[in-house]
Amino acid sequence: MSECSEYKYLHNSDVKNSNEFKDDFFKKGLSLYEVMRVVESKPIFLEDHLMRLQKSAKKVEQFIWLDYSELVEKIKLVISTNCVVEGNIKIVFNIQENSRNFYCYFVQHKYPKKEEYAEGVHTIIYKAERSNPNAKVYDDKLRSYTNSLLENPDVYEVILMDGHDNIREGSRSNLFFIEGNTLVTAPDDEVLNGVVRKKIIEICKRIGIPVLKEEIAYNSLSKFDAAFITGTSPQVLPIKSIDMISFNVNHHLLKRLLESYRKELANYLTEF
Repeated sequence: MSECSEYKYLHNSDVKNSNEFKDDFFKKGLSLYEVMRVVESKPIFLEDHLMRLQKSAKKVEQFIWLDYSELVEKIKLVISTNCVVEGNIKIVFNIQENSRNFYCYFVQHKYPKKEEYAEGVHTIIYKAERSNPNAKVYDDKLRSYTNSLLENPDVYEVILMDGHDNIREGSRSNLFFIEGNTLVTAPDDEVLNGVVRKKIIEICKRIGIPVLKEEIAYNSLSKFDAAFITGTSPQVLPIKSIDMISFNVNHHLLKRLLESYRKELANYLTEF
């Protein structure tokens, strides 16, 4: 199945039929990308995503050849052409030795069910590291293997653990733990700094919740009261278990953060 969903995608400035799209477009060269959630036909936290894209390009000594207004115009074009109200939209800058190509298209998504937000999800550990965790660069090998693990219907996310047995992030999400009234997450330089992760940290600063950014050893997981992932599709999603370790999905701080994030999103949609 092609990664491209809906019936139209954008290649540079040309709108094309999705049956012309090939996942092999990104097998060659370097591909910088962002995936944004579309709600009410609006790309949410668009400015933050495009800022992170610029940072990713700088990390790998490349540049984004479209400016902010051009990117916004192209994203809105793909949304309106496909008449999408809700979904995930992806932008890719593919850089090869003799060519540079821009793609914008909708991708398949899997949003958590209502009961998963209420009951939490099961996750498993996989020992792997991103070669450049701060840059959102397409990694076909890592994505293919974690996708195979996610084919298990009982597993919602794969948690990545480094060579020193420290927990970093999910294969497509960021990870937070709660100990008492404190939030704990991996250091910024060890993870892909997701947009929802950024929003949660901003919310914590605003309402006075301490956030520790430190190494999280696998053998220390049982000391935490609660855990959750953040990301484009899950947004803020409680974890009920990592491997055989269970967490409290009804922790008061987790519920407060989930409610605060939903208010943040509602405010953004009103002002967009």
